Amino acid sequence: MYNGNGYTSGRRIAPIYLYIGIGLLVLLAIWILSSFIRAGVEGYFTLAAGALLLLGNVRDLIAPSYSGRSNVALFNTLLGGSLVLFFLGRGGFPPLGMIWYVPAVLLLLASVPAMIGRAGFYTPYLGMARDAAGNARRAIGAMIAR
Repeated sequence: MYNGNGYTSGRRIAPIYLYIGIGLLVLLAIWILSSFIRAGVEGYFTLAAGALLLLGNVRDLIAPSYSGRSNVALFNTLLGGSLVLFFLGRGGFPPLGMIWYVPAVLLLLASVPAMIGRAGFYTPYLGMARDAAGNARRAIGAMIAR
């Protein structure tokens, strides 16, 4: 409360610290925006291609698998994730910057068995993902039903 002598009783953040915090937030916003500009046209092209691959194939991964579609959906999803991570590395997005390239390359390497038709290696992982998606669907349905 204001006690008449220009000071307040109680704890307050000094205005200088507020100005410093606002200045740091503005600098962070400028850095993030400059990362979007720095990504370039090819970065945005890879982002669009990766997002389309991810959105178009996630449903086929979660749904019951058919003989040939599971390999293709898995390959496309891994490739799409790699393209999105390449976009993040291309722009140098904080806080990891160029380190985004490492998981992009790892996803590309993980997609090789699916590309050559040996995706049986991923069967346990796909089963776990389907089970997790089913559990999440049931949990959300139970929360909505309440």
